[in-house]
Amino acid sequence: MPATELKNIVVIGGSSAGIASALNWRDDPISSHRMIIVEQKSHYNYVYAFPRASVKPGIERELFVPYANLFYSNKNIGQVVQAKVIAIHPNYIELDRSVEDFGKSIPFTHLIFATGTTIPAPGHFNADSKADGVACLKTYQDLIRQSKKPLIIGGGAVGLELAAEIKDFYPEKDVTLIHSRERYLQVYKSSLHTLTFGLLKNKLGVNQILGDRVVVPKGGFSLEVKPITVRTTKGRTIETDLPITCIGMTPNTNLMAELSPQTLNLHTRFIQVKSTMQIKDDRYPHIYAAGDVIESTDVKTGHFAWYQSLAALHNIRLQINADSELQPYVSKGVAIIKIALGDKKAVMQTNVFGPLITLPSWIVGGSVPDNLYADFPWAWIGLPCDEEHKSL
Repeated sequence: MPATELKNIVVIGGSSAGIASALNWRDDPISSHRMIIVEQKSHYNYVYAFPRASVKPGIERELFVPYANLFYSNKNIGQVVQAKVIAIHPNYIELDRSVEDFGKSIPFTHLIFATGTTIPAPGHFNADSKADGVACLKTYQDLIRQSKKPLIIGGGAVGLELAAEIKDFYPEKDVTLIHSRERYLQVYKSSLHTLTFGLLKNKLGVNQILGDRVVVPKGGFSLEVKPITVRTTKGRTIETDLPITCIGMTPNTNLMAELSPQTLNLHTRFIQVKSTMQIKDDRYPHIYAAGDVIESTDVKTGHFAWYQSLAALHNIRLQINADSELQPYVSKGVAIIKIALGDKKAVMQTNVFGPLITLPSWIVGGSVPDNLYADFPWAWIGLPCDEEHKSL
Protein backbone atom coordinates (compact mmCIF):
# COMPACT_ATOMS: atom_id res chain seq x y z
CA MET A 1 0.00 0.00 0.00
CA PRO A 2 1.39 3.48 -0.83
CA ALA A 3 2.60 5.33 2.25
CA THR A 4 0.09 8.13 1.65
CA GLU A 5 -2.77 5.66 2.08
CA LEU A 6 -1.50 4.10 5.30
CA LYS A 7 -3.25 4.91 8.55
CA ASN A 8 -1.16 5.91 11.56
CA ILE A 9 -0.74 4.57 15.05
CA VAL A 10 1.00 7.41 16.85
CA VAL A 11 3.10 6.82 19.96
CA ILE A 12 4.12 9.94 21.85
CA GLY A 13 7.40 9.15 23.60
CA GLY A 14 10.38 7.04 22.61
CA SER A 15 11.51 5.59 25.94
CA SER A 16 10.80 2.08 27.25
CA ALA A 17 7.06 2.06 26.52
CA GLY A 18 7.54 3.47 23.03
CA ILE A 19 10.38 1.09 22.20
CA ALA A 20 8.32 -1.92 23.34
CA SER A 21 5.46 -1.09 20.99
CA ALA A 22 7.85 -0.28 18.16
CA LEU A 23 9.66 -3.62 18.36
CA ASN A 24 6.42 -5.55 18.58
CA TRP A 25 4.98 -3.69 15.61
CA ARG A 26 8.18 -3.95 13.58
CA ASP A 27 8.09 -7.74 13.83
CA ASP A 28 4.36 -8.06 13.15
CA PRO A 29 2.88 -5.03 11.38
CA ILE A 30 -0.65 -4.75 10.01
CA SER A 31 -0.56 -3.81 6.33
CA SER A 32 -3.18 -1.06 6.62
CA HIS A 33 -1.26 0.84 9.31
CA ARG A 34 2.17 2.15 10.18
CA MET A 35 3.56 3.26 13.55
CA ILE A 36 4.83 6.79 14.08
CA ILE A 37 6.95 7.38 17.19
CA VAL A 38 7.11 11.09 18.02
CA GLU A 39 10.05 11.88 20.28
CA GLN A 40 11.72 15.19 21.05
CA LYS A 41 15.14 13.61 21.56
CA SER A 42 17.27 12.52 18.63
CA HIS A 43 18.49 9.38 20.45
CA TYR A 44 17.14 6.81 22.85
CA ASN A 45 18.53 7.70 26.29
CA TYR A 46 19.67 4.69 28.30
CA VAL A 47 19.05 6.37 31.65
CA TYR A 48 19.75 3.23 33.70
CA ALA A 49 23.47 3.98 33.34
CA PHE A 50 23.28 7.75 33.81
CA PRO A 51 24.33 7.67 37.49
CA ARG A 52 27.51 5.76 36.64
CA ALA A 53 28.25 7.90 33.58
CA SER A 54 27.78 11.03 35.69
CA VAL A 55 30.77 9.95 37.75
CA LYS A 56 32.98 7.70 35.67
CA PRO A 57 34.12 8.76 32.17
CA GLY A 58 34.23 6.42 29.21
CA ILE A 59 30.74 5.09 28.48
CA GLU A 60 28.85 8.29 27.66
CA ARG A 61 28.48 7.70 23.91
CA GLU A 62 27.07 4.22 24.44
CA LEU A 63 24.09 5.62 26.34
CA PHE A 64 22.57 7.53 23.42
CA VAL A 65 21.31 5.25 20.66
CA PRO A 66 20.09 6.66 17.32
CA TYR A 67 16.47 5.86 16.46
CA ALA A 68 17.13 5.87 12.70
CA ASN A 69 17.18 2.07 12.29
CA LEU A 70 14.29 1.25 14.63
CA PHE A 71 11.95 0.19 11.81
CA TYR A 72 14.81 -0.96 9.55
CA SER A 73 14.30 2.17 7.41
CA ASN A 74 10.94 0.86 6.15
CA LYS A 75 8.53 3.79 6.36
CA ASN A 76 5.62 1.54 5.43
CA ILE A 77 6.10 -0.18 8.79
CA GLY A 78 7.00 2.84 10.87
CA GLN A 79 9.26 5.77 11.51
CA VAL A 80 10.55 7.98 14.30
CA VAL A 81 9.79 11.68 14.02
CA GLN A 82 11.94 14.05 16.05
CA ALA A 83 9.62 16.80 17.19
CA LYS A 84 7.70 18.06 20.20
CA VAL A 85 3.97 17.49 20.32
CA ILE A 86 2.25 20.75 21.24
CA ALA A 87 -1.38 19.60 21.11
CA ILE A 88 -3.44 16.43 20.88
CA HIS A 89 -6.74 16.50 19.04
CA PRO A 90 -9.22 13.60 18.73
CA ASN A 91 -7.68 12.38 15.47
CA TYR A 92 -4.42 14.26 14.95
CA ILE A 93 -1.48 15.78 16.80
CA GLU A 94 0.19 19.15 16.29
CA LEU A 95 3.98 19.48 16.20
CA ASP A 96 6.31 22.33 17.08
CA ARG A 97 8.04 22.08 13.69
CA SER A 98 7.46 20.91 10.17
CA VAL A 99 8.69 17.36 9.55
CA GLU A 100 9.20 15.34 6.39
CA ASP A 101 6.13 13.47 5.10
CA PHE A 102 3.73 15.18 7.52
CA GLY A 103 4.31 18.89 7.89
CA LYS A 104 3.22 20.20 11.30
CA SER A 105 0.49 17.67 12.06
CA ILE A 106 0.10 13.89 11.99
CA PRO A 107 -3.31 12.19 11.73
CA PHE A 108 -3.94 8.98 13.65
CA THR A 109 -6.51 6.27 14.11
CA HIS A 110 -4.98 5.22 17.44
CA LEU A 111 -2.59 6.83 19.90
CA ILE A 112 -0.45 5.62 22.80
CA PHE A 113 0.49 8.37 25.24
CA ALA A 114 3.85 7.36 26.71
CA THR A 115 5.51 10.61 27.74
CA GLY A 116 6.86 9.30 31.06
CA THR A 117 7.96 11.50 33.92
CA THR A 118 10.60 14.10 34.58
CA ILE A 119 13.11 13.53 37.38
CA PRO A 120 16.07 15.69 38.40
CA ALA A 121 19.47 15.44 36.75
CA PRO A 122 21.55 13.34 36.58
CA GLY A 123 18.78 10.74 36.40
CA HIS A 124 17.40 12.57 33.37
CA PHE A 125 18.55 15.48 31.23
CA ASN A 126 16.66 18.04 29.17
CA ALA A 127 19.00 17.47 26.26
CA ASP A 128 17.54 16.75 22.85
CA SER A 129 20.77 15.79 21.05
CA LYS A 130 23.46 13.21 21.74
CA ALA A 131 26.12 15.91 21.92
CA ASP A 132 24.16 17.83 24.55
CA GLY A 133 23.44 14.67 26.54
CA VAL A 134 27.10 13.68 26.59
CA ALA A 135 28.01 17.23 27.60
CA CYS A 136 25.59 17.07 30.54
CA LEU A 137 27.17 13.84 31.78
CA LYS A 138 30.65 15.35 31.49
CA THR A 139 29.53 18.42 33.42
CA TYR A 140 28.54 16.19 36.33
CA GLN A 141 31.76 14.22 36.03
CA ASP A 142 33.74 17.45 36.36
CA LEU A 143 31.70 18.74 39.32
CA ILE A 144 31.95 15.45 41.17
CA ARG A 145 35.67 15.21 40.46
CA GLN A 146 36.16 18.67 42.04
CA SER A 147 33.95 17.99 45.06
CA LYS A 148 35.37 16.72 48.33
CA LYS A 149 32.12 16.31 50.28
CA PRO A 150 29.22 15.54 47.92
CA LEU A 151 25.76 15.19 49.45
CA ILE A 152 23.19 13.02 47.67
CA ILE A 153 19.62 13.97 48.59
CA GLY A 154 17.20 11.10 48.10
CA GLY A 155 17.70 7.37 48.41
CA GLY A 156 15.71 6.11 45.47
CA ALA A 157 17.45 4.04 42.82
CA VAL A 158 19.22 7.05 41.24
CA GLY A 159 20.41 8.43 44.58
CA LEU A 160 21.64 5.06 45.77
CA GLU A 161 23.52 4.38 42.56
CA LEU A 162 25.02 7.86 42.41
CA ALA A 163 26.28 7.78 46.01
CA ALA A 164 27.78 4.34 45.47
CA GLU A 165 29.41 5.22 42.16
CA ILE A 166 31.03 8.33 43.61
CA LYS A 167 32.43 6.54 46.65
CA ASP A 168 33.55 3.56 44.57
CA PHE A 169 35.37 5.66 41.96
CA TYR A 170 36.64 8.26 44.45
CA PRO A 171 37.13 6.41 47.76
CA GLU A 172 38.84 9.44 49.29
CA LYS A 173 35.70 11.58 49.04
CA ASP A 174 33.41 12.08 52.05
CA VAL A 175 30.09 11.02 50.53
CA THR A 176 26.79 11.44 52.41
CA LEU A 177 23.40 10.08 51.37
CA ILE A 178 20.23 11.30 53.09
CA HIS A 179 16.84 9.65 52.65
CA SER A 180 13.50 10.77 54.08
CA ARG A 181 12.25 7.30 54.99
CA GLU A 182 13.56 4.79 57.50
CA ARG A 183 14.46 2.31 54.77
CA TYR A 184 15.36 2.32 51.11
CA LEU A 185 13.23 0.90 48.29
CA GLN A 186 9.94 0.71 50.16
CA VAL A 187 8.08 -1.27 47.48
CA TYR A 188 10.63 -4.07 47.56
CA LYS A 189 11.42 -6.70 50.17
CA SER A 190 13.00 -5.32 53.35
CA SER A 191 15.98 -7.59 52.77
CA LEU A 192 16.87 -5.51 49.69
CA HIS A 193 17.19 -2.48 51.95
CA THR A 194 19.35 -4.46 54.35
CA LEU A 195 21.68 -5.58 51.57
CA THR A 196 21.89 -2.09 50.10
CA PHE A 197 22.48 -0.34 53.42
CA GLY A 198 25.16 -2.85 54.36
CA LEU A 199 27.02 -2.58 51.07
CA LEU A 200 27.03 1.23 51.18
CA LYS A 201 28.20 1.24 54.80
CA ASN A 202 30.61 -1.66 55.04
CA LYS A 203 32.10 -2.01 51.57
CA LEU A 204 32.05 1.59 50.41
CA GLY A 205 31.92 3.76 53.53
CA VAL A 206 29.06 6.04 52.49
CA ASN A 207 27.62 8.13 55.33
CA GLN A 208 23.88 7.38 55.49
CA ILE A 209 21.14 9.37 57.17
CA LEU A 210 17.66 7.85 57.17
CA GLY A 211 14.35 9.30 58.31
CA ASP A 212 15.27 12.95 57.75
CA ARG A 213 14.76 15.51 55.00
CA VAL A 214 16.96 18.27 53.66
CA VAL A 215 15.43 21.72 53.63
CA VAL A 216 15.76 22.54 49.95
CA PRO A 217 15.83 26.27 49.16
CA LYS A 218 13.28 27.73 46.76
CA GLY A 219 14.67 27.14 43.29
CA GLY A 220 16.89 24.32 44.51
CA PHE A 221 20.63 24.20 45.08
CA SER A 222 23.01 25.79 42.61
CA LEU A 223 24.99 23.39 40.48
CA GLU A 224 28.49 24.37 41.57
CA VAL A 225 31.19 23.24 43.95
CA LYS A 226 31.40 25.50 46.99
CA PRO A 227 31.18 24.99 50.77
CA ILE A 228 27.62 25.10 52.05
CA THR A 229 25.82 24.13 55.26
CA VAL A 230 22.63 22.20 54.59
CA ARG A 231 19.91 21.90 57.23
CA THR A 232 17.35 19.16 57.73
CA THR A 233 13.80 19.18 59.06
CA LYS A 234 15.02 17.44 62.24
CA GLY A 235 17.61 20.10 62.95
CA ARG A 236 20.75 18.43 61.61
CA THR A 237 23.39 20.43 59.83
CA ILE A 238 25.42 18.79 57.06
CA GLU A 239 28.59 20.32 55.64
CA THR A 240 28.90 19.73 51.91
CA ASP A 241 30.34 21.35 48.81
CA LEU A 242 28.05 19.74 46.23
CA PRO A 243 24.42 18.91 47.10
CA ILE A 244 22.78 16.84 44.34
CA THR A 245 19.01 16.44 44.54
CA CYS A 246 17.65 13.04 43.52
CA ILE A 247 14.05 13.44 44.66
CA GLY A 248 10.85 14.33 42.88
CA MET A 249 9.01 12.80 39.94
CA THR A 250 6.71 14.92 37.77
CA PRO A 251 4.40 13.21 35.26
CA ASN A 252 4.51 14.74 31.78
CA THR A 253 0.75 15.09 31.43
CA ASN A 254 0.16 18.68 30.30
CA LEU A 255 -0.89 17.59 26.81
CA MET A 256 -3.41 15.12 28.19
CA ALA A 257 -4.71 17.73 30.62
CA GLU A 258 -5.66 19.89 27.64
CA LEU A 259 -7.38 17.07 25.75
CA SER A 260 -9.08 15.32 28.67
CA PRO A 261 -8.74 16.98 32.10
CA GLN A 262 -10.99 14.34 33.67
CA THR A 263 -8.42 11.67 32.82
CA LEU A 264 -5.88 13.04 35.29
CA ASN A 265 -5.79 12.23 38.99
CA LEU A 266 -6.20 15.71 40.46
CA HIS A 267 -3.83 15.01 43.34
CA THR A 268 -0.99 13.18 41.59
CA ARG A 269 -1.44 14.45 37.99
CA PHE A 270 -0.89 10.91 36.68
CA ILE A 271 -3.20 9.60 33.95
CA GLN A 272 -6.01 7.27 34.91
CA VAL A 273 -6.52 4.35 32.56
CA LYS A 274 -9.04 1.56 32.22
CA SER A 275 -7.99 -2.05 32.61
CA THR A 276 -7.60 -2.13 28.82
CA MET A 277 -5.02 0.72 29.01
CA GLN A 278 -7.48 3.11 27.31
CA ILE A 279 -7.65 6.49 28.99
CA LYS A 280 -10.62 6.96 31.33
CA ASP A 281 -12.59 9.09 28.91
CA ASP A 282 -15.26 7.30 26.86
CA ARG A 283 -15.01 9.94 24.15
CA TYR A 284 -11.61 8.55 23.15
CA PRO A 285 -11.70 4.73 22.97
CA HIS A 286 -8.81 4.90 20.48
CA ILE A 287 -6.43 6.70 22.85
CA TYR A 288 -4.28 4.71 25.28
CA ALA A 289 -1.61 5.53 27.86
CA ALA A 290 1.25 3.44 29.24
CA GLY A 291 4.43 3.69 31.26
CA ASP A 292 5.46 5.92 34.13
CA VAL A 293 2.91 8.57 33.15
CA ILE A 294 -0.09 6.48 34.28
CA GLU A 295 -1.68 5.94 37.67
CA SER A 296 -0.89 2.30 38.41
CA THR A 297 -0.01 -0.12 41.18
CA ASP A 298 2.94 -1.23 39.06
CA VAL A 299 6.35 0.01 40.14
CA LYS A 300 7.54 2.80 37.85
CA THR A 301 10.33 0.96 36.10
CA GLY A 302 11.15 0.31 32.47
CA HIS A 303 10.04 -3.31 32.40
CA PHE A 304 6.53 -2.49 33.67
CA ALA A 305 6.28 0.33 31.11
CA TRP A 306 7.23 -2.27 28.50
CA TYR A 307 4.46 -4.67 29.51
CA GLN A 308 1.83 -1.92 29.70
CA SER A 309 2.69 -0.65 26.24
CA LEU A 310 2.45 -4.14 24.75
CA ALA A 311 -0.98 -4.55 26.35
CA ALA A 312 -2.12 -1.26 24.82
CA LEU A 313 -0.82 -2.21 21.39
CA HIS A 314 -2.46 -5.64 21.60
CA ASN A 315 -5.83 -3.96 22.11
CA ILE A 316 -5.17 -1.56 19.25
CA ARG A 317 -4.58 -4.59 17.04
CA LEU A 318 -7.91 -5.99 18.20
CA GLN A 319 -9.66 -2.72 17.40
CA ILE A 320 -8.11 -2.58 13.92
CA ASN A 321 -9.13 -6.14 13.17
CA ALA A 322 -12.50 -5.77 14.92
CA ASP A 323 -12.49 -9.44 15.76
CA SER A 324 -12.50 -9.65 19.56
CA GLU A 325 -13.29 -7.84 22.79
CA LEU A 326 -10.45 -5.82 24.24
CA GLN A 327 -8.31 -7.62 26.79
CA PRO A 328 -7.48 -6.30 30.27
CA TYR A 329 -3.88 -5.68 31.19
CA VAL A 330 -2.80 -8.21 33.78
CA SER A 331 0.15 -6.92 35.75
CA LYS A 332 3.05 -9.26 36.29
CA GLY A 333 2.72 -8.05 39.88
CA VAL A 334 6.36 -8.73 40.65
CA ALA A 335 8.69 -5.90 41.58
CA ILE A 336 12.09 -6.88 40.24
CA ILE A 337 15.15 -4.67 40.15
CA LYS A 338 18.92 -4.76 39.85
CA ILE A 339 20.80 -1.84 41.36
CA ALA A 340 24.44 -1.28 40.43
CA LEU A 341 26.38 0.10 43.38
CA GLY A 342 29.85 0.61 41.95
CA ASP A 343 32.18 -1.51 39.86
CA LYS A 344 31.20 -5.21 40.08
CA LYS A 345 28.85 -4.42 42.96
CA ALA A 346 25.08 -4.79 42.83
CA VAL A 347 22.02 -6.01 44.68
CA MET A 348 19.00 -7.60 43.10
CA GLN A 349 15.40 -8.62 43.68
CA THR A 350 14.30 -11.31 41.26
CA ASN A 351 11.98 -14.23 40.65
CA VAL A 352 14.26 -15.91 38.13
CA PHE A 353 14.53 -18.96 40.39
CA GLY A 354 10.78 -19.09 41.12
CA PRO A 355 9.99 -17.34 44.40
CA LEU A 356 10.71 -13.63 44.81
CA ILE A 357 14.10 -13.32 46.50
CA THR A 358 16.88 -10.80 47.01
CA LEU A 359 20.46 -11.53 46.06
CA PRO A 360 23.62 -9.95 47.51
CA SER A 361 26.50 -8.42 45.62
CA TRP A 362 28.79 -11.45 45.90
CA ILE A 363 26.29 -13.39 43.78
CA VAL A 364 25.15 -10.80 41.22
CA GLY A 365 27.79 -8.04 41.24
CA GLY A 366 30.57 -9.81 39.38
CA SER A 367 28.54 -10.25 36.19
CA VAL A 368 27.60 -6.57 35.80
CA PRO A 369 29.41 -5.07 32.78
CA ASP A 370 31.06 -1.68 32.95
CA ASN A 371 28.47 -0.15 30.60
CA LEU A 372 25.58 -1.57 32.67
CA TYR A 373 24.09 -3.54 29.77
CA ALA A 374 24.04 -0.59 27.36
CA ASP A 375 24.43 -3.13 24.52
CA PHE A 376 20.75 -4.03 24.97
CA PRO A 377 19.14 -0.88 23.49
CA TRP A 378 21.58 -1.02 20.58
CA ALA A 379 20.41 -4.56 19.88
CA TRP A 380 16.74 -3.49 20.14
CA ILE A 381 17.28 -0.82 17.54
CA GLY A 382 19.33 -3.15 15.35
CA LEU A 383 22.78 -1.57 15.52
CA PRO A 384 26.09 -2.85 16.87
CA CYS A 385 27.48 -0.99 19.86
CA ASP A 386 30.92 -0.49 18.32
CA GLU A 387 33.21 2.50 17.80
CA GLU A 388 31.77 3.29 14.38
CA HIS A 389 28.19 3.38 15.53
CA LYS A 390 28.77 5.02 18.91
CA SER A 391 29.65 8.16 16.97
CA LEU A 392 26.23 8.30 15.29
